[in-house]
Amino acid sequence: MEAIRVGIIGQGRSGRNIHAEFLKNVPEKFTIACVADVLEDRCARARAEYGCEAVTNYREMLRRKDLGLIVNATPSHLHPGVTIEALEAGFNVLCEKPFARRAADVDAITAAARRAGRLVAVYQQSRFAPDRKSVV
Repeated sequence: MEAIRVGIIGQGRSGRNIHAEFLKNVPEKFTIACVADVLEDRCARARAEYGCEAVTNYREMLRRKDLGLIVNATPSHLHPGVTIEALEAGFNVLCEKPFARRAADVDAITAAARRAGRLVAVYQQSRFAPDRKSVV
């Protein structure tokens, strides 16, 4: 199976230290194809470290047709809007937590995913950790 080409929006703590670090270590499954960050120095670092394209405006990334997944690692207050834009552009989206601050935003995101016929998920790296499992 061919590796999924991924675009990461945001190269701060989550985008770089969590998502990119994980993705680059499983090249048989994922290829970091593009990153977007408003800071050019973060883009330059991504180009050097991941050998990918990097842009300062995430909307440039959303015009691409060669990506199978967008990781939304923008600041928390931007999650709903950017996630909806990515879904409407035809991408599956993995959104960093928090997914949204209000139930109405969650409803808007899930409605956008349904309309687009795309998958959307919240990233929760500890979901299956033993200390997170409930005891029944």
